[in-house]
Amino acid sequence: MQIRHKYWEIKEKIKQDILDQKYQKGECIPSERELASLYQVTRVTVQKAMANLVQEGYIERIHGKGMFVLKNTASNIYILNNEKSDSILGFSREFQGRVKVSSRLITLMTLQADETLARHLEIKPGDEVYFIRRVRLLDGQPVLVEDSNIPLQVIPDIPPQVLEQGSLYEYIEACTGRKIKDADSLIEAALFDDEMASLLAIAPGQAMLKITEVTRLDDKRVFNYSTSYNRADIFRVKNMRIER
Repeated sequence: MQIRHKYWEIKEKIKQDILDQKYQKGECIPSERELASLYQVTRVTVQKAMANLVQEGYIERIHGKGMFVLKNTASNIYILNNEKSDSILGFSREFQGRVKVSSRLITLMTLQADETLARHLEIKPGDEVYFIRRVRLLDGQPVLVEDSNIPLQVIPDIPPQVLEQGSLYEYIEACTGRKIKDADSLIEAALFDDEMASLLAIAPGQAMLKITEVTRLDDKRVFNYSTSYNRADIFRVKNMRIER
């Protein structure tokens, strides 16, 4: 039997109010204090509920003004890089507990870094690198293709089951004993070509958010040079430069 936490119940009640158009698109909803009083829960519980609604794209917080309805339909919109933590979470951990996250491994191979890849990873040309391609799914729906390049000198072994069933970033932190601390990101608008569209079971030519990242451990070592090809109809992006 699945156990629902109180914050989840509150989140679902507020979401239903939004879908029933009790709160209109663009309207400011009651404050956390008012909601805590209404539902007879703590503000911490309300904060967790609202964080989930932000993650699902139903509301946005505007500093000094309040929380506003972004949409009042059931179509899913997810916010990337929205969580605050002592490390960068990665895709699996960022959405954990909100939706079912799964992965389909397409490619796991080693290659020798050319000059461009070596420069991004701050290694020597010819050094061995894992190339990983995965399709990431939310609630069983393919939403992005992710290509990762990870030096073997940083992570010498990556089991396929980690890539298919677990969190790669969690595994890397466990292997290295280091936190994943910062990422430099470049966001570009693009269109899905035939190859990428087929992996996501969508039509070619649909809008894409292409995100290229260089990600480092807390000792400043680069451990991943990645490119993700995200469905622009599903994702929004914020806080793309993270430093702690």
